[in-house]
Amino acid sequence: MVTVRLKPVEEIVKSLKPYRKVFVIGCQLGSGRCKNGGLREAFKVAGYLELHGFKISGVKSPGGTCILERLDSSDRSLIKEAESSSDAILSLACGAGTQLIAENVSIPVVTGVNTLFIGVERERKYFDEYCIACGECVISETGGICPVARCPKSLVNGPCGGAIAGKCEVDPSIPCIWYRIENRLRELCSLETLKKRVPLKDYRASVYPRRLVLED
Repeated sequence: MVTVRLKPVEEIVKSLKPYRKVFVIGCQLGSGRCKNGGLREAFKVAGYLELHGFKISGVKSPGGTCILERLDSSDRSLIKEAESSSDAILSLACGAGTQLIAENVSIPVVTGVNTLFIGVERERKYFDEYCIACGECVISETGGICPVARCPKSLVNGPCGGAIAGKCEVDPSIPCIWYRIENRLRELCSLETLKKRVPLKDYRASVYPRRLVLED
C-alpha cells in the first residue's frame, strides 16, 4: 500500500493562506489505512483550519481518489461539489490521487500529506518500506525479498561487506537485508541462486513518468 504522512498543520495553513473557503478530501484506501489522511484526519485538519479563520465548505472522501475515473456519478459529483463551493481543495490523498483530483477541477488543489513509499502494515501501527516501484523486479532471485528497497545501498548482488553482526553499517538499527535473503534461500534450499549474478539494474525502467497500458 502507498504510505503517506500528514504534513505539519502549520505548513498546511501556510499553503492555504491565499484562500478562504476550503474543501477537505480524504482517502480511505491508502491514506486512511496508515491513519494519516482518512476521514478521521480530514475532520481533525478541518477543525484546525476553522480555528485559523478558514471556512470549511465540506469534508468528504470518495473512497479512493486514485480510482476516481472508475467511480460512479454519485461519487464523482463529490469533486464537482468541492469545486463549486470552494476556493481551494485540500487533498489528503497520495500524490497520484491528489493529481487526479487536480485534473478534474479548475480550482487550486493543495496537498496535506507527504507520500513516502509503498510498504506493508504490521500490527495496525508499523509501516515498513518494501518496494520503490523500480520497474525491474529482482525478488524472484532473492527469496522474495527486495534488496533494492530494503538495502540502504540498493545492492542487487550480495552484501557490501560492511555489515557487523548482521546489522547494516549505514544504519545499525536495521538488519542487513542480505543476511535475511541468505537465510531465506537456505530455508528454500536455493542457496545456489546466490551464485548467479543479477544483471546491473537498467535505470531506464524507472525513467519518469511511466505508464502501463492494458491490452484487450
